[in-house]
Amino acid sequence: MSDTPQTAKERASKPEAPSRPSRDPFARMRISDLYWIQLKPVYRNRKVAQPERLAMVTVFQDQAAHLEVFRLQVRLEGEPLVEEANHIDVLVDHRNRRVRFSPVSGLRMQPAQRGIGSFLLAQLIEWCQRQYGEYAVAPILLQNDDATSEEARQVRSKLLSRAGFDISKPDGESTISHARATRVDELISQWNTERIGVLHVADLLRQLREQETVNQQQAAQMAQLQRRVDHYQSNDTGQRFAIGCLIVFAVFQALMLLWVVLS
Repeated sequence: MSDTPQTAKERASKPEAPSRPSRDPFARMRISDLYWIQLKPVYRNRKVAQPERLAMVTVFQDQAAHLEVFRLQVRLEGEPLVEEANHIDVLVDHRNRRVRFSPVSGLRMQPAQRGIGSFLLAQLIEWCQRQYGEYAVAPILLQNDDATSEEARQVRSKLLSRAGFDISKPDGESTISHARATRVDELISQWNTERIGVLHVADLLRQLREQETVNQQQAAQMAQLQRRVDHYQSNDTGQRFAIGCLIVFAVFQALMLLWVVLS
């Protein structure tokens, strides 16, 4: 006997299967480049407040359908990677011809006040301007809760203003402001070069070769000077021996002359 067809009431009584969370297409982005930067020392009252540090910048780039992501991540030399900090990325929507920077509102950089945030943002802007200068820029939501203090909010606003964003003040009781820019071409790619310098591999190799050449020249000069010193020491030893022999001979002659006179 065949089963009776399922009624609409029975089908409605069955719980629906939970929907699976959408997969992040950029969960495993590939590394496209690596380079080093120099965090220059910070002086206060003619004393070193923060010493010089080296940091490695990892560049991630990936594309899925009409979306493309470009991310920069910083890790200090000799220290583990700080989770949820020291990174910033830009999402490019080729379908709508628009770019979105994130996470600028909750941007955390360690160590703080070393210019890392402005450097990373400038690098992202420069990358976007090389390829997608005519794309629009999505507004950035700036929530007061993302900044721990008023000073942090001022630093964030100053960072975005220098990059060419217009900061709007919150309306009424709202705690959300916006950072807006019309097109990518209107943004400004700049950072404080007195705080951060880029160490290019080609320049480092050239400096190493120059230093190696200087070391070889100095080693050759030292070897030549050492040979001269050894030659002078050898001559000095021979001269000392000859002078000693002459002194002994003169004393012997004096004694012989004295003996002849006395005898």
